[in-house]
Amino acid sequence: MSSMMGYKGYHATIDYDAEDKIFVGKVFGITDSLNFHGTTVDELEEMFHQSIENYLDICSQCGKEPDKEFKGSFNVRVSPELHKKIAIMAAEQKITLNQYVAQALEKSFENLAVKETIIYMPQSNRTVSWENDDFMDLGAYIDSGTFNRKEKNFYVEH
Repeated sequence: MSSMMGYKGYHATIDYDAEDKIFVGKVFGITDSLNFHGTTVDELEEMFHQSIENYLDICSQCGKEPDKEFKGSFNVRVSPELHKKIAIMAAEQKITLNQYVAQALEKSFENLAVKETIIYMPQSNRTVSWENDDFMDLGAYIDSGTFNRKEKNFYVEH
């Protein structure tokens, strides 16, 4: 779930104002200030689109180039010690400081890989009677686990 909206390459964060009982949106990534609100999701979306359209119209009328988000440049403040370490590593690899930081950021997304989820799917729909010795055949259908005959339950270890 996301609390962001997008339209024509612009994005806005959305908050809820409980006091006024309205959704409030703010376009981010540009130097100009664009805010909008609505009482329903549909109204909020309509107002977001209107604010972008109005912004583009006003820029066109004034001869101003509309701001675009994410120009590919941003400032990062780090400690002098970290700056030194990064600069040395970049120099050793014969790349620029910007290239080193960009590569490090790209690699950080590789570590966000989706964790594997394993779902047990039985290979048979066989009905087993817990009252007799049918439970002994469970090994053919379930790879590993323990059966407690007294409590009549089966536990599969992961």
